[in-house]
Amino acid sequence: MPTWTRAPRTPFGVNPERILLAADPLVRVLAQIRFSPVLSIREQSFVAPFQEEIRHTYPLVEQEMQQHVAQGVGGELTLGEAVLWRFSDAERNWQVTLAQDFVALDCSNYSDRTDFVRRLGETLRAVAAHVRPVLTNRVGVRYTNRLSGMEKIGQLPDFVRPALLGMASAELGAGEAVNELTQAEFTTNAVNLQGRWGHLPASATHDPSIEALDHPSWILDLDAYTAVTTPFDPERCSAEAERFAGIVYGFFRWAVSDEFLVAHGAPL
Repeated sequence: MPTWTRAPRTPFGVNPERILLAADPLVRVLAQIRFSPVLSIREQSFVAPFQEEIRHTYPLVEQEMQQHVAQGVGGELTLGEAVLWRFSDAERNWQVTLAQDFVALDCSNYSDRTDFVRRLGETLRAVAAHVRPVLTNRVGVRYTNRLSGMEKIGQLPDFVRPALLGMASAELGAGEAVNELTQAEFTTNAVNLQGRWGHLPASATHDPSIEALDHPSWILDLDAYTAVTTPFDPERCSAEAERFAGIVYGFFRWAVSDEFLVAHGAPL
């Protein structure tokens, strides 16, 4: 039977101690700040000063064109193109994405919250100096955890709360749940949390930006955000991102058992 001595009693309203996991299940951490559109971001000459400021940390740059459908004044649908600038470190573990209406920082080699928020603050200050957006309309932080391998999948009843097991916890006789994804929306202290969790079969992913595995997996994907229009302020956005990361971590720590922590390298 799983034990929960190190887990908070509830998923919200707590601030559990941070525990370093040697075998961290995180596959991606993302912070995104949406702002009022800056159409000049399409132009390389406009983006160049921003790139110059972050170039020593993120030396690789790629321009990407994405198609999107827009609705005109009369209701007609038109096909448009959006420009994305992606700046990466040499190992491609960290990436800054700049678009006409958002900036994002994501990483696949997360070390700790302090480092992530520091990098986010540096990026946002560069945006403020060179892109100069006027308004922010969404701040969000997303943590995606994934368990894979038949041994870990088989241990799920000992690793996570029964509320997150879904049909995997039911007696199915000769059958088994191979593809089941649950989505839930929560709110706490004026912050929204969208959670997705469940089983995925081999070669399946719940997000096109996350590479599928060639074997079954279980994911816990948590996105904390607010959608409020305020003046663009790098320090406020960084502070909110840090607070939202704490909310996500509180839910994560509530969700997983002592056995999960030990199996992933937590100190005893």
